[in-house]
Amino acid sequence: MKLNDNRIRFLYQSWRSGSMRAASEVLDVAPSSISRQIAQLESEIGIRLIEHGRREIHLTDAGRLLLDYYQDQLASQESLRSRLLDLVGMRTGHVQLALGEGFLGEALYSTIDEFQDSHPGFTLSVRVTDTTEMLRLLAEDEVHFGLAFHPPAEQQILSRFRATVPLRAIVHPDHPLAGKSKIGLAELCAHPLALMDQRFRIRQTVDLAASDCGQNISPVLTTNSIAMLIRTARAKRAATVLPEFSVRTELDTGRLVAVEIDSIYFQSLYVHLITRQRRQLSPVVLSLMQKVRERLGPVAKYSGSAEHAPANPLNLPSYSGIKP
Repeated sequence: MKLNDNRIRFLYQSWRSGSMRAASEVLDVAPSSISRQIAQLESEIGIRLIEHGRREIHLTDAGRLLLDYYQDQLASQESLRSRLLDLVGMRTGHVQLALGEGFLGEALYSTIDEFQDSHPGFTLSVRVTDTTEMLRLLAEDEVHFGLAFHPPAEQQILSRFRATVPLRAIVHPDHPLAGKSKIGLAELCAHPLALMDQRFRIRQTVDLAASDCGQNISPVLTTNSIAMLIRTARAKRAATVLPEFSVRTELDTGRLVAVEIDSIYFQSLYVHLITRQRRQLSPVVLSLMQKVRERLGPVAKYSGSAEHAPANPLNLPSYSGIKP
């Protein structure tokens, strides 16, 4: 079977853009030409690659296999270019990563500073986004790796490293809960709460725990911004629920206090360092991943068995499908 990579490129761009018409604007060719190329590809392979009759592109299983092949080809070319540049002594390139807002802080900033100091010829893109968008960016190879808080299972996504990150009640030092070593969820709910909105895994965890023990969650503030939650807790207006690494600076300076919540739901959450399955990564990208992983160590407890983990360039445990 002979594969025409240029025709696969048309299929790939149509899938990324959502339709052949949208892809035609990116590729600067007529939609009818893209349609003919995909039809010819289906004829050559002898199997349908898209579900016909739909306005948007929906891939068949065969279409997904071809896209996986094409993405692997693109990633391999990128890795080869990076390795060749290393061999001839040219230290230039670009690294792209995505992460949630909760990872912003001194640990990340110092990691980026060290990377840029040691790789002055490399540029860096950092996308701050939600988990759903991060998984899309990874699947489409728009970023090399991501940092996500308890992401859902995705077949295309590989977890290179995971660590437990319990959720804590975050309060002002003068808050009535601040002097306690551990509180129950009912005790927490008796005070005003500021929480992430229900699209976020943190809020979903709080709601699930509350439902299980018959508590009613009625936050005085709902937001999609961790910075807003931190500001609200510092102003003594409400308690919030976050992992400690999201408020590390405030905890270290005594401006906020973390209190353990006595619920299994808050103890079994994970932070993951994730990539696309089979993505070929350059030594420079792997080096940055290693630095990020090391910085996660002091603020997250490692969970996983290196002894039984698949081999990988970082010598870190890998988890297919992101199942804690």
